[in-house]
Amino acid sequence: MSKYSRIIFFVLAFLLVWSFLNPKNSTKNTDDVILEAKSKIAIGSPVVITVKNNSGSDLTIPVNCPKNPLIVERYMNGEWSPIGAESSACKAEDITIAAGKKQQLSYTPWNQGLFDEIGRYRISLEQTIDEKTKSYAKELEITSPGIFRTLWSEGLYKPIFNTLIFLISFMPNHSLGLAIIMLTFIIKLILLAPNHKALKAQKAMQKVQPQLDALKKKYKENPQKLAEETMNIWKKYKVNPMSSCLPMLIQFPVLIALFYVVKNGLDFINPQFLYSSLQGFDTSLINPVFLGLIDLTKVNILALPIIVGLLQFGQMRLTLGKGIKSAPEGSPAPMMNKTMIYFMPILIAFFTASLPAAVGFYWGASTIFGIGQQIIVNRSKD
Repeated sequence: MSKYSRIIFFVLAFLLVWSFLNPKNSTKNTDDVILEAKSKIAIGSPVVITVKNNSGSDLTIPVNCPKNPLIVERYMNGEWSPIGAESSACKAEDITIAAGKKQQLSYTPWNQGLFDEIGRYRISLEQTIDEKTKSYAKELEITSPGIFRTLWSEGLYKPIFNTLIFLISFMPNHSLGLAIIMLTFIIKLILLAPNHKALKAQKAMQKVQPQLDALKKKYKENPQKLAEETMNIWKKYKVNPMSSCLPMLIQFPVLIALFYVVKNGLDFINPQFLYSSLQGFDTSLINPVFLGLIDLTKVNILALPIIVGLLQFGQMRLTLGKGIKSAPEGSPAPMMNKTMIYFMPILIAFFTASLPAAVGFYWGASTIFGIGQQIIVNRSKD
């Protein structure tokens, strides 16, 4: 993969993940209170509703534990019928939303009892504002999961989620951080062969880069001949420029799955996502605070992004540093390598500061393993 292509690849991959993890809702509403939720939710997925307080005063939502919050109805036989569920896992404190603020209400503790069938549902909130009682509602539809969601859930999300819960159950103090480190090790072990192959391919690309640069000068007026001679060099030295992309492409689904594991919450875990052998584990025992310093379920905007950015910088120096020194004078490779070395850590640090700390923690742990593997490849003679 050329230096230009590599930068474009990383930027596009980052933007794709960013847009996937941070969908935007452009719909505007000027009501005093707005209830927002996805219009269609696959059965088994957590139902989360956002209550926005656009009024000029604080909004208090009474919580009647163990019953579910707000009013939930299901459309049956041509009319809306109230339904309800109870859960011992809910918190008994009333919810107060300041003027101009919003708050999410997760129905995970009641998900199975309320939204366990396909159909139309309505969630309503009654509030007295300016001495007038008004009702605000949001309709949603519980649907059957599509083929892609089923493949995602059964093929990636559930295995990662259950592996993480399994590891947590054995960790001292049921530490989420230690479980993520162990999960990283397992994933790195699975990807050991393709990762090693990708690093060797990248090393080989750096060796042939001077020849490629010479070809660009020689055939700058003949793109067809340039492409032909470039392919000949790749074949001669058995270099596959695309092989370094595969491990990175595999990492992104893991990051997305880990994001949703933490985002959906470890306090209230839907038993539908747990394998039968793990349903007896008390998930309330999970400790999300690593070494008493970082809550991995929350966003960390300073310490962790800096640490992860520095680790990424170290890995990029090991990966591309030799290419800068060995490049012939006038070659564009050194400038592109320098751009990668400084641009990627900033991009990853920004990424880490925007998501729950567990995602950045995984990336940092993965980078440490990657640095070790890169050192081994750099020291090899082939």
